[in-house]
Amino acid sequence: MLKWAVELGQFDLEYVPRTAIKGQALADFLLEFDSEVDDKALVILYPPHIEEPMEESPHPWWILHVDGAVNNGGAGVGIVLVSPKGHHLMSAIHFKFYATNNDAEYEALINGLKISLEMGVRNLIAMSDSEPVANQVNGGFQVRGPRTELYLRCTQRLIGMFKEVRLECVSREKNGNADALEKMGLQQEAVLLGSIPLEIQEIPSIPEIEVMQVDGTPKETWMMPILAYIHKGILPEDKFKARRLRYQAARYVMYDEVLYKRGFNQQLLRCVDKEEGNYIQREIHEGICGNHSGGSSLAMKVLRQGYYWPTMRGDAVNFVRACDRCQRFANYSSMPATLLTSMISPWPFAMWGIDLIGELPKARGDVKYAVVVVDYFTKWAEAMPLTTITAKKIRDFVFNSIVCRFGIPYKLVSDKGKQFDSKELRQLYEDLKIKKEFTTVYHPQSNGQTEAVNKIIKHTLKAKLE
Repeated sequence: MLKWAVELGQFDLEYVPRTAIKGQALADFLLEFDSEVDDKALVILYPPHIEEPMEESPHPWWILHVDGAVNNGGAGVGIVLVSPKGHHLMSAIHFKFYATNNDAEYEALINGLKISLEMGVRNLIAMSDSEPVANQVNGGFQVRGPRTELYLRCTQRLIGMFKEVRLECVSREKNGNADALEKMGLQQEAVLLGSIPLEIQEIPSIPEIEVMQVDGTPKETWMMPILAYIHKGILPEDKFKARRLRYQAARYVMYDEVLYKRGFNQQLLRCVDKEEGNYIQREIHEGICGNHSGGSSLAMKVLRQGYYWPTMRGDAVNFVRACDRCQRFANYSSMPATLLTSMISPWPFAMWGIDLIGELPKARGDVKYAVVVVDYFTKWAEAMPLTTITAKKIRDFVFNSIVCRFGIPYKLVSDKGKQFDSKELRQLYEDLKIKKEFTTVYHPQSNGQTEAVNKIIKHTLKAKLE
């Protein structure tokens, strides 16, 4: 210290300690806001500091920082409103209702806009570190989902109450105060917040009138006459139609106000209209487990899932004909029709055909091959993706997928690839007394059942991956 005093003595510098300014800052704040301050927003005062001074105008610019997050305990948001003179108004809110991370970001922005309106703000610069919310409000991103659309409408309605609002997407580092308040709101720790109040919000900011509007007028469907006869015994005036309706209604039953169709040897089928049936067909045909099957196969899959409507078979055929992928990747055979060659299997899971598919497009884990086995009696197929087609992996697949699950087979049919005629597989056949047969070279019809399943798998992959 003495050295610095000697060095700086030539400049005639004098040290004056800084006095407390809390009282003066509080007086300036009360003079600036003569109206009552909302008791929900706590005021924490800091020395005025703005990096770039705003231009003097009748309606000065305020700055709003918002942030929201979700964890297992609920959702929380942090709000920091900065006045043109640098005073900070802070608030933390904890949500008791279920919300996604996107919902929490919207709730933070909506609550920040409400606080700004209560403070009489006209020009506002809002800053959020959520890129989806900022771009959706500014019109850069498309809104998907009814709940997000309701939040966007509520936000736009509040923005319309200001003279001008600029919403900017900033990095998390530039939104540090709001991020800290949001974490405290998540933990619900009033002790950590100190003098900052912690609000508890029980319901979302979306008005209930905007959440759902249900039209009570029932739609006219094929089920209406049957329901009217079962509930109230109403029959058509035409005797022929009335008799036909009585016969038809005997095949239906009501459970929990839902109409089901009885079957001779199957489960009860839930009756749906054509609109619901179209959605069910789309999910089965091209959903996450869809394989773009044909019309008849699609109708049978709908039945196995437990749904029914009278025109489902014709609708399934028309649906497949209108599917773009099914038409682009359809199998068109130019070979003339010939008699089928039957392969006789004595009992289920006794005779299996095995083959490889590849090389396919690389998938997760660098898998680009597949090994397929088919039972000739039941047509049951098993498949497994592979990264490499080594003899050891083929041997493990045969043992785990056939022997351990369906028992020791009588015969296994394959081509003369080195993977199927390896030392490991020959030892397995010899130990388990499995008969091995090879197909004729350049004549895959000898293992036609497996080749047919391979064709189906390739068609499904083409339609799914385009």
